[in-house]
Amino acid sequence: MYVQGKCYKCGGFLAVDEKQDASVCPFCGKAFIVEKAIASFIETSPHNTGSNRSSDSFDNSFVVERGMLIRYNCYTNKDIRIPDGVSIIGEIAFQGMNNIESVYIPETVEYISAGAFSGCKNLKSIHISDGVEIIDRDVFNGCTGLKSIKFPNSIKNIEAGALTGCTNLVSVNIPPKIELLQWRIFEGCRSLKSISIPTEVKTIEDYAFAECTGLEEVKFECMYSENAPSEGIIRIGMNAFRNCSALKSIDLPESVRFIGNQAFRGCSSLSELTIPKNVKAIYPLAFADCTELEKVTFTGDTDLYRGSNPYKYEKSSATFYNCPKLLTVIYNDLQKHYWAFPAYTKSQEPVNIEKGRCRYCGGEFKGVFDKVCSVCKTPKDY
Repeated sequence: MYVQGKCYKCGGFLAVDEKQDASVCPFCGKAFIVEKAIASFIETSPHNTGSNRSSDSFDNSFVVERGMLIRYNCYTNKDIRIPDGVSIIGEIAFQGMNNIESVYIPETVEYISAGAFSGCKNLKSIHISDGVEIIDRDVFNGCTGLKSIKFPNSIKNIEAGALTGCTNLVSVNIPPKIELLQWRIFEGCRSLKSISIPTEVKTIEDYAFAECTGLEEVKFECMYSENAPSEGIIRIGMNAFRNCSALKSIDLPESVRFIGNQAFRGCSSLSELTIPKNVKAIYPLAFADCTELEKVTFTGDTDLYRGSNPYKYEKSSATFYNCPKLLTVIYNDLQKHYWAFPAYTKSQEPVNIEKGRCRYCGGEFKGVFDKVCSVCKTPKDY
């Protein structure tokens, strides 16, 4: 039977099997003694603080004070309905409760605090009524059973890591009032196949969709806005779409101005790319390891990272590093950004030959008798 416990090493609330001697905390990854974790929770329970704080009149399973749901104390119910009258779901109120499979949140709730449902591995569905305005950080972090979630239009902000590690999440919407997709918000949602970015979103923060390995389609609603490019995405942050290996194409809106370090690194299915004319800067390794990328078209004078020779220092910061199929680049002035395109041959071939490097990729030759390029393994032929 599951009972409430608390990890005495990191403070995370847990639903533990009292028949077990020990288990592993899903939050800090450290082993704990079950009996000691149960005792730790009892010591810190609101009913054992010795204070005379007044509680609202709710079901005994809910610890509610002044409209805030502090903790849920039933470890067998699968379907939970938050009582009407609750305005705030407190921090880690349901954290680690593996008995919960569905949750209904009423219209009275305005704020869901940090980590409220984090680690609820068996949570499969959640209904959030119109009225909720803030989803705090890590609210659904690690809810690996969650497959779908519908956010109401009333939501103004979803904080960092809110859905990190929801590995079975297939369907989710971004509310229209959201202006910032926070750090790590969807990181590791590997079952997510499609996402639509509302027009009001101005920034996709670092690691927002990193490791979403099943993501096939990204739709920018500002592409179809009458006011574009005056509205829409301005900045795509560092590692924002890193290792989205199923992403075959992406249409970047005209509003984009900055593409961050390693933003699309490891998007190994991406085959063709057009950089909008308003993009001012693309930072190091932004499209590195896009191994299927064959063609890039620049429609404006975008500034690329101008690093040192990547082969000389054995470490490359080239924008398109390890894109071996990238042989077609349309750009007004490519030569000054030479090292941004290690695989591009037409403009750099004369310079490579002059410097005694591989004519195809610029790599150094190795070998005593038959010299071979250390990068692309092509024999020296001049």
